Amino acid sequence: MITVSQKIIAYLEVNNIYYNSNDFVTGLTEANQDIILYWNFEALGTEPTEAQMNEAYLIWEGQQIAEQNKTTASQLLTATDWTATVDINDPQYSNPYLGNQPEFLAYRSSVRQIAVNPPVTVATWPTKPDEVWVTT
Repeated sequence: MITVSQKIIAYLEVNNIYYNSNDFVTGLTEANQDIILYWNFEALGTEPTEAQMNEAYLIWEGQQIAEQNKTTASQLLTATDWTATVDINDPQYSNPYLGNQPEFLAYRSSVRQIAVNPPVTVATWPTKPDEVWVTT
């Protein structure tokens, strides 16, 4: 369950509103309803509506997913950097040599598209090819 505090933080961050931890206070009513108990109007401006907080939370959540997708893509690219070296698939310079470098280049291109334009939903990752080593 998403708390009012989480929604407020999302709202403030999405709207680039600087805040301190003491600028708002949330709590539960006797009916166990999560509400804003205190809102610092001078620092934060008008108190957001439930709809504004919900919308901001969806945007913030998408931003978090996109950032994670970008991080994962960068890690996958780093892990396969070696496959893009010029001599790795040339038997004149490397024996054994990587026989399926074009598959790795295509894989890396797909991953790079995610890194450059990370989706705000969970990414569908391309399948990393298995290394095929060839000896001359």
